[in-house]
Amino acid sequence: MASSKIESQKALAPEMPDGPRIERLLRQYAPVRLTAPVAGLAASDRAALASLVEAGRWIDRIFWKQHSPDGAWLADAVLDNERGWSPDFRRLLRLNFGPWNGFDDNRPFWGEAPRPSGGSLYPPRLTRAQLESYVDHHPAERPALLSHTTLIEEHAGDLHAAPYSRVYREELSQIQRCLLAASETATHDGFRRFLRARAEGLCTGALLDSELLWVSQVQGSAIDVAIGPYEVYDDDRLGLKAAYESTVLVRHSTRTSDQLEAIAPEVERLLPGAMTSAKARQRVVVGVYDVVHAAGLTNMGSKAVAATLPNDEEVRARVGARLLLFRNVIAAKFQPIIKPLASRVLRRDQLDHVREDAFLEHTLLHEIAHALGTCFVWRDGVPTSTTINEALGERYSTIDECRADLIGMVYLDLLTQRGVFAPDMRVAAAVTFVANLMRSLRFGVGDAYSNASAITLSHLLKRGALKLDSDGRLAVDPDATHRGVRELAARVQAIATGGDYPGAGELIGELTDLAPATARLLNQFDGIPIDVEFIFDELGGL
Repeated sequence: MASSKIESQKALAPEMPDGPRIERLLRQYAPVRLTAPVAGLAASDRAALASLVEAGRWIDRIFWKQHSPDGAWLADAVLDNERGWSPDFRRLLRLNFGPWNGFDDNRPFWGEAPRPSGGSLYPPRLTRAQLESYVDHHPAERPALLSHTTLIEEHAGDLHAAPYSRVYREELSQIQRCLLAASETATHDGFRRFLRARAEGLCTGALLDSELLWVSQVQGSAIDVAIGPYEVYDDDRLGLKAAYESTVLVRHSTRTSDQLEAIAPEVERLLPGAMTSAKARQRVVVGVYDVVHAAGLTNMGSKAVAATLPNDEEVRARVGARLLLFRNVIAAKFQPIIKPLASRVLRRDQLDHVREDAFLEHTLLHEIAHALGTCFVWRDGVPTSTTINEALGERYSTIDECRADLIGMVYLDLLTQRGVFAPDMRVAAAVTFVANLMRSLRFGVGDAYSNASAITLSHLLKRGALKLDSDGRLAVDPDATHRGVRELAARVQAIATGGDYPGAGELIGELTDLAPATARLLNQFDGIPIDVEFIFDELGGL
């Protein structure tokens, strides 16, 4: 271990970047102190939250290891300050979980070594074609090698799947301790059962029982946590392996999804290849929350404003999924980023249409859209055993985020037509949607949200829904925007449902070259943060 650490240190630059460069990179983030209504909670629930925040800090340790082969010693250097680096440099490394700028296609800001594709999740030179060939010749090993919760290792030319539960045993035992401690003091019976099941499942690798409990028995709890390996966004090699994350939550309010579910069949009928039967659709339970603490993938780079979890296809088929809307994060992003960004590029008479409620409602429907339809590839009207994630590989995250963005807009338009929202929401939704696409575009070429936004903006520009006026500002045609969104949604839905890997590549290659005019617009955003940096009070303010 010691020699490996020394070699890792040699591979990186020996000195920090200069102060002005660190300062410039830190200005990409707007520091935001998250507040949540913890004062009204029972004392025992506040104690449980403290244990959950501690569990999140161990999640950070795992994600450091996943994000790069050098993650273990980098975590020690940053979190424990064993090398005496400046506070600002440590902060920059912490925000990116390493010396690679997540807003600049993971280009290094310290040293010259690029981030290894796929982090530490694969052998250094393993390609998609090699993995597919190997599992074709070793079909019995296919489930383990393609699992979302294994690393792939290579020994003497053979590939082996190493379960997360074994690789991260030390950290997971600490997380287990924290979850069990939280289960002793939390007031909600269902949440306590979930915490005990999750503590065991994370250590054994058998996550199904805890996922089922989380969806079916926890919604009424005043406090909550989404913790474990969920999303594959950080796997830029093959798009297969899930990263660890933790989001500690306080329930802000409840919201019924009945009104939204009633129109789901109509949304699906508009989309070629979508499943329209009630049996095929998954139940999505909507909840509005405030974030107390975030760790791992959820606290790197661009911060999520919502999540639809879990991603396990069996869980969704049996009990559905939960949609978590992060109210305080949505508010944190709107005023310091979306509003000033819109004021720089949109036509002045359209600025009043950039509204926080339109941002919130589209965020909600974007997440519901993730759960519409099927997780499996369909062929000739029949579902296969291949998941869309597996079929699309590293292209999956971009296609899935693009699909959710577009279907969420289709959904919002139909709800407005049905009178769920006031008529002026139609214009506000279109203008706010474009402003938010410009925001996401700044996350960098390697980011799934950024690539998805590039696809949609390119399409809207080509269809004339967006035009530059005489003073160089962008004018949004709301009607043309809604038409263009529906048109592109049908194409993306067909790619997803058909598991069309070549079609996904064609779409990405065809539409992500933005027009020079749009590139010039991006240059006007200097000085506006790209995203937020969460500032947590000690133990989340508890």
